[in-house]
Amino acid sequence: GRTKIENRKYPRVKICNTISYIGSDEDGTILEQCMAVVLDISQNGLLIESLQEVESTSLSLMASTQKNSLIKIKGKVAHCRKSESGKFRTGIWLQGTHAENVRFVKELIRAYHYQKK
Repeated sequence: GRTKIENRKYPRVKICNTISYIGSDEDGTILEQCMAVVLDISQNGLLIESLQEVESTSLSLMASTQKNSLIKIKGKVAHCRKSESGKFRTGIWLQGTHAENVRFVKELIRAYHYQKK
């Protein structure tokens, strides 16, 4: 059988972690502060699902690690679409350094596997 070529630079890992985000505009004015669920994550971005539309262009993302410490990273909104369920799915590019992005992703995946047990 033919395999579908994954055209993304990094593979996506399906997870289900709750994160919170603070959204701001270009001037740094805070516009929103909400919770969302991460549906999948890759080395340079993630897809979140929230009850409300993400209105900001820049986000500050916060998630709990497996050891219950807080890990933060900056993100930029790539797109926001309403899904069939009426929730909003937002694609976010991670804006940290390569090392920060990788660490954030690893911590989220680790926390996800830990909480599944």
